[in-house]
Order: sequence, then C-alpha cells, then structure tokens
Amino acid sequence: MSLISATTVAQTTPTAVYTSTGATAVTFASFTNYAASAATLTLHIVKSGGSAANNNMLLDALSITAGDTHELYVAGEKLLLDNGDAIYASSDTATAINAIISYTSI
Repeated sequence: MSLISATTVAQTTPTAVYTSTGATAVTFASFTNYAASAATLTLHIVKSGGSAANNNMLLDALSITAGDTHELYVAGEKLLLDNGDAIYASSDTATAINAIISYTSI
C-alpha cells in the first residue's frame, strides 16, 4: 500500500491531488480543513485525458468546518482508477484543505 500525504488543495479551480500510475484502488481519502474558518471542497474523478466537469463531480461545494475532516472510502469501499485517471479537488479558500490519499496497485 502507498500513501500520498499532506497534498494541499491550493487552488480555487480543480487541480489533481492524485493521479493513478497503472491501475490502482484508492482505499482511503481524507480532506482536512486546517484554516480558521469553514471552507468548501469540490471533488472530481477524471478519466485520463479528461478534465473536471459536472459529469464527473463526486462532491459539490461540501462545507468543512474549521479543524474538521471529511473522509471517503472508510468502510471497505474502493475507487478503481486506470492509468492516468485522477482525483481533482478545489476549494473556495486556497490552501485551507489538505488531502491524504491511500491507494494500492491492482
């Protein structure tokens, strides 16, 4: 199992926080707001060569209160990605949210 930690969602426009190399399964993802006020999180699951759009949006402007964490794939679910597929994230507050993505090759 591999881990990407402390990837900051630094953009108010969608930016890749994880890009699959080969076929991978995302086994856990958390998004922590370490700012002093609430921030929104928008997530997209983007196929290789694609871009963030309404048709691949997973979360839309989810409000995360200051100091709180939103977790995905914690009950055994997995997100299967092919080579070059990516998780894109954006926030209404640049650099407020950190992403931690755990994945394994399949």
